[in-house]
Amino acid sequence: MTVAPPASTALPDRAALERVRGRLLGVGYRITGTWADAEDAADEALARLVALDPASAPRNVDAWLTTVATRLCLDRLRRRTREDYVGEWLPEPVDTTLLPADRAERRDDLRIAVLLAYEQLGPDERAAFVLREAYDLPYAEIADTLGAALATVRQWVSRARHRLDSDLRPPEPASDAVISTLVEAVMAGDLPQTIAALTADARVISDGGGKVNAARRDIVGARKCAYFLIKATELSGGMIAPVEVNGEFALAVLARGVLRVAQLGVVDGRIARLYLHSNPDKLTRLTLPEGFSVAG
Repeated sequence: MTVAPPASTALPDRAALERVRGRLLGVGYRITGTWADAEDAADEALARLVALDPASAPRNVDAWLTTVATRLCLDRLRRRTREDYVGEWLPEPVDTTLLPADRAERRDDLRIAVLLAYEQLGPDERAAFVLREAYDLPYAEIADTLGAALATVRQWVSRARHRLDSDLRPPEPASDAVISTLVEAVMAGDLPQTIAALTADARVISDGGGKVNAARRDIVGARKCAYFLIKATELSGGMIAPVEVNGEFALAVLARGVLRVAQLGVVDGRIARLYLHSNPDKLTRLTLPEGFSVAG
């Protein structure tokens, strides 16, 4: 008599496939900060599942896929830390509609500021924190996924949580009022008002990846940042438009044929960080206004 494989080993329809893939994308993007790596890991994990002999298929498909995708992402993350990247590195910004349909309270960690804070965590620590905080996975399951002791995983998660609440605490999203104040001051070329909209230790972080002209070191200090913003706006020739990126407001700026996407981070009601994405390889998953394009 032929024994059918357990029902749990099959992905029965397209809706189920998209649901599982969406979950894997969420895991991968949080761990790597790069959508391409998340897609590669999700698709490879699904391909490995399909290629399995039914006799060796996992009892818990979701857990198996999460384990495979997580390990693939960790491989990519460790490989990236050994590679040279020209200038500052920022997580890849993506169109909000691409983000996994997680509950609203779980999507805050998909903001660029949060993903950038994750970069300061060790790879295993980062993966453990993501799996626990974003997906509520049991510590035992995370330990199996990462091939680590249960006590070690608990320590990783606790340490990551503490650091993200203290020295790595990311800036908050900018409110409409804060955005309007900054934009009006910059567009008017008002240096004092622009400075007033920034924290004393404000920082502009530019990611060009060596592909376009971009500052290779952060611009630090309210006056230097304000001067930079005003001059950059003057050079844009008026090609500035709002876009939504990673669930947040952002500005698309086209200057001298180069597209840049700016996002803001706020501390105590003033702009503390301005993330300036200009590496064209990282701007391919955005919905841009008419007339804007990525430099080749």
